[in-house]
Order: sequence, then C-alpha cells, then structure tokens
Amino acid sequence: MRSYFAFFILLAFLQLNAQSVFNADLIKVIETDKSDKKIHALVLVKPDTKVDFSAFTNTTLHYQAGNIYSITADIQSIKNISRQTNVVRMEYSRPHLQLMDDTSNVKNKINPIKQGMPPLTQSYDGEGVIVGIIDSGTDFNHPDFKDVNGHSRIKHLWDMTKPVAANTPTTFGYGQEWNNQQIDLGQCTHTDMAQYGHGTLSSGIAAGNGYSVNKYAGVAPKADIIVVALDFNKPGYIISDALQYIITKAQILNKPVVVNASVGGYYGSHDGTDLESQIINNLIANSPGRALVASCGNWGSVPFHVGYQTTNTDTNFTWIRSNSSSIDVSEYADTAQIKNVKYSIGVTNLNLIDLGNTAFRPYDYALNTIKRDTIYNNNHRIGIIESIASINSFGVYELYLSINPDSVGYLWSISHTGAGRIDSWNYEYVTGTMPTVSEYPKIAYYKMADTIQSIVSGFQCSNEVIAVGNYINRSQFINVNDNLQTKADVPGQLHVTSSSGPTRDNRIKPDISATGDWILAPSPLALLLSLSATSPQVVAQGGFHVTAGGTSASSPIVAGLAALYFQKNPTATNQQLKTAIINCAYQDFFTGTSLPNNKWGYGKLNGFATMTCGEILENIKVIENAEGIQVFPHPLTNETNILFSNSETKKIKLYNSSGQLVLEDLCNGQQYLLKKADLAPGLYVLLSEEKNITYKIKIIIL
Repeated sequence: MRSYFAFFILLAFLQLNAQSVFNADLIKVIETDKSDKKIHALVLVKPDTKVDFSAFTNTTLHYQAGNIYSITADIQSIKNISRQTNVVRMEYSRPHLQLMDDTSNVKNKINPIKQGMPPLTQSYDGEGVIVGIIDSGTDFNHPDFKDVNGHSRIKHLWDMTKPVAANTPTTFGYGQEWNNQQIDLGQCTHTDMAQYGHGTLSSGIAAGNGYSVNKYAGVAPKADIIVVALDFNKPGYIISDALQYIITKAQILNKPVVVNASVGGYYGSHDGTDLESQIINNLIANSPGRALVASCGNWGSVPFHVGYQTTNTDTNFTWIRSNSSSIDVSEYADTAQIKNVKYSIGVTNLNLIDLGNTAFRPYDYALNTIKRDTIYNNNHRIGIIESIASINSFGVYELYLSINPDSVGYLWSISHTGAGRIDSWNYEYVTGTMPTVSEYPKIAYYKMADTIQSIVSGFQCSNEVIAVGNYINRSQFINVNDNLQTKADVPGQLHVTSSSGPTRDNRIKPDISATGDWILAPSPLALLLSLSATSPQVVAQGGFHVTAGGTSASSPIVAGLAALYFQKNPTATNQQLKTAIINCAYQDFFTGTSLPNNKWGYGKLNGFATMTCGEILENIKVIENAEGIQVFPHPLTNETNILFSNSETKKIKLYNSSGQLVLEDLCNGQQYLLKKADLAPGLYVLLSEEKNITYKIKIIIL
C-alpha cells in the first residue's frame, strides 16, 4: 500500500513538473483539445544538451537554432517531451499576426549611395545580396521583379497557404514552394490578392527595380529576392519558420541576406523574451551577413496598453468589454514585481451597478494550471473566469484570463491590490468618456488605457532586430490620369499611427524612423486594373504603382539600405549594421534634439551616412550626450558652446556625415566654441579625446 502511495505522489510530482515548463497557451490547448491533435511548438533546452525527438511518437523536428528546437507533435508527445530533465521551456502560440500597412530615396538619403558619391568608391544597388520578404506574398508577374531579360528576380517563393503537394518544403511540411525557373515556366500558382498586394508593396519598396515605368525603383533594385507568403490563420511560429527558410536558401546561394517583416501581433509580453523571439535571435545574431528588419507597428494613436504601479493602499481597475462570447486578456510582469500583487475579476452592468466579483487571488493562484471561478448575482450566473499563469525562462510572469459571459453588454473589471507593477495590451479596454465620481465612486481608481508601449509584440522588441517607425513621405503625386493628388499631411512629420516604445522592460524602441506614408510602390497587376478604373486617385502615373503607407512601408526602406550595406560589407553582423544605422541617423526640426526617444528611436534614417560614418567611428566608445558634456544652443545656427566636465586639454575632431574630417582643434579649458563658419547644414560628429577615451557627440547644423 505504501509503495502505491509513493507511486501516485511521484506521478503527481512529474505531472506538475511537466506543466511548469509550458506557457499559458500551451497549458490551455493541452487541457481542452484532443490528445491526437498536432501542434507546432518551440522547445528550449539547457545549454550544451540535446533531445532525441525521434524517440517520441507523432513528433517531427523541423529545425534547431542554438538551444531552441521547432517541432510538431501531438499532445501526448508534448507532455512526454516536457518531462525530459533538460527541457527548460515549451511554448505554443495561437494565430495573432497582422499586416503593418519615389521621394523616399531622397528623404532617406539613398540616392548618393546609388550614385557612388565620395567617400564611397563605387555605387551600390544590392547586387549579390538577397532581400527576404516575410509578408502576404509578391506578384512575381510585376515587371519590377524581373531582370532586363524578363526573368524572375525572385529566387524562391514559399506560399504557406497552399495545400500539401509534391513541392511542399520537406523541412516544414506545409505550403508549396517554387524557384525562379519554375516561376518563369508559369508553374507557380501563388497570387498576392488575398491581402490586396501588401507583400508586393513591401517587396517593391525594398527591392523593386522600377522597370515597369523606369521610375519608383526600390532601395536595392538589383538584389535577389526570396518571398514567404504567410498563412495568417495558422497557429504556431510561422515567422521563425519563414526566417529559417529564407536563411537556408541564402546559405545555399552563398549570399548575405536581410529579411523584412512588415507583420506582427499586438499581444504578448512586448519584451522579446518569448521563445519565438529567442529562436529568431539565434538565427541572426553573430552571423555574418544576416539581419532582420521589422515594422514597429501602426497603433501609435490607439489606447490599448494598460500599465501602472499597483499599491497596497488603493484598488485600481480597468474595464474591458466585448460583444463576443469570450474575452481573452493577458497581463505581464517581472516575477519580483508581481509576487505581492493580487487580482480580482468583477462585473458591472451598464447602469453602473456592481453585480459580483471573484475573490482577490495571489499571483500563483493558477500557476502552471487552469483555475475556474464563477460569478453569480442572486443565484443567477453572470459568467465563468478561466485563469492560467506561467513564468518563462527569463522570469517574466504571464496571467492569461479568459472571461466567458453568459450574456453580452457587461463591463468586466480587472482589479489589483498590493505593491508591484503590471502591463497589459488589449483592443477592448474601455476608454473615452467615463462616469463621474458621483455616478460611480470607484471611478477615482480607474486606470485608463494609453498610447505608449504600442510596439508590436515579440521579436520587434528584441535588441537583435531593427524596428522601424514611420514619418510622412509626401503630400502630393500625379495619378494614373495625370491629375495632381494632394493631402494635408506635413512631409517629414512623424505619422500619428507610428507605434511608440518603450518595451515592457523599458528599452528604446523603435530603433530608427524612415519614410512610410504615401510611398509609391508596385501592386499586383490584377489589382491595378481594378483600381485604375474604380480608384484612380491611389494609382500613380504609369499605372504600375499605388500609394503605400504605415510602418509596413518604412520598414522595407531600412531593409533595402541593409542590402546595400551588406553589398559593401558582406561579413558585417546585424549588430554592426544596427550600430551604423542608429549612430549615423539625423535629426531635424521634426525629431527635435532629445534623441533617442520612444517615438523616433535614434532619429531619421540617413542611408549615405550609414554607409560612411559608421566606418569612421568604428571601435570608438559611443556616448550620446555624454554625461557631464553639454551642447547649447542646439541645433547650431551660427555658433554653439560645448561644455566639458573638466578643464584638461582635449583634442577636438569634427566629421561630416560622409565621414570626412572637416575640423581639427585643441580645447584648452572646459568650454569650446564651435562656429558654423563655412560648414554646410547637416549632421556632424564631434570627437573629443580625453583620458584615452574618445567621446562621440552629435552636432546638428541648420
């Protein structure tokens, strides 16, 4: 009898231990779905260890990056794998991705690169580099994606939405793929019509050659292209699958690759600690000639983030409301921030009468399991609340709540008490006009959703990924009927929809901003025919290009520049590329001088400077607005004072954005007067050598 008791204790322990490695989505799918259902999961194992996935039935290993594996397995095998002693974390994701919806070459200072202006020794056009596109696809029939002989520049195209067939990529087991020869032979059945040509726009901005009308060329017009058309309804980790596919093809072609992802989801922890972000990091970090550029998001004007310090003295709350059969919401915190916080779910009707609430639950109430609470009012059931909590390998806590009302029209409150902090993102938080304190006294403790921390979730928040904001490109163009189209927006101004940071763990995002609104870019030919007849105001002169907007358009600008950078520096890493981009960005009237910040990042993209001043400043310790060093007035009009922290003699060097030394001097005291003299307006970098350390200070001259 005692041995049986010990066995059941051990079994219970093993089951608890197995669940402890799962994220909330995986816990829910394991409990609620059929045991034979196959799911796509990511598995993190301890460093320098391995798992033999062939030992588990109904399990397929797709690929590995670092110590993270991408697998598909049924639920029973997922449970068995989780019991391996070296398995640290397993995660699953529901479908959540969305698309992130000329003169840009001038504003982003790309033309001097294409012209090979000094100090560049040649022109750059992306030749010998691959631009990968993770998006809705690309219309391969558009002339801007063909070479001078009419052959496709798209070397490979994988459409995830297609059924399994003979040309399904064996590594992944879904969708269909074609190479450029098959495209030229008319064997490719992909179209980019389902998402109205979103991916065609991204591809054209980054790498279109403008052959259709001999203008509107993209940034890297001679780069090769690899396209992945996403299945937005597929659960699992399709972004990392797409990235692995593109990188593998680029390795076979032996070419550097930059990938653009104008897609993302607004849920998750917004800190880059999820396993998909980590496997993406493993695929690109520290690898010569690899980089990922992504849209930062288009919800900069939408209040969907709730984040605040919770206290012992007040019970703060936020309402959430939906007309659907369930409301799903997650909250995130560092474990140390949440251990003293308790939460409760309440319900209020539209007459502002509280109908009931759950007890206040501690952070570990539903840790690694599902707990269900029912709210009643006078024996009438109002709804059922499901809670699931998990802690990932970085110590980030997630509380997933599924509210299942018996009828719609209620205001559901999420309340907190205890000292700590929570952050949450959801479209359905109640904002706008609130009742007065006399109408509903508790409203004094209401925490309104805000528009900060609106960067797209996950990999865009990683330090290894270059996230891009969006400013207005133009306010007019000539349409297909030769009519002038205008709008009131101010070119150069940050677009109101461009998402802002910081990340949940308070890092700067976006990294850089580029033109995104009203860029002219290729569109699917079939769509162009329809638009030219019904909406000529969006079709550009010549009939092959339409207006594009959002960070979906600004991100491929930076990706195209990255292709030029890799053409010049094919062994550079993603961090060298990122350093060159952010250190050589420029400021202007719109950005102001308080950079970096969480709206503009480090400023506006300066393509030419990225290709030049990044080299000049290599290996120099960078201090932005170095501590103890003041520059005023700034930007400089006639002269400016640079005030140092001590009076020791310093060497002063001033470089322009092309990397040319334009001034060299000594500073014998605490203050140095920099005069405009014959210096042209633009970005300059002042180097101050002091105690064997060289400080870099950005100077803007108007």
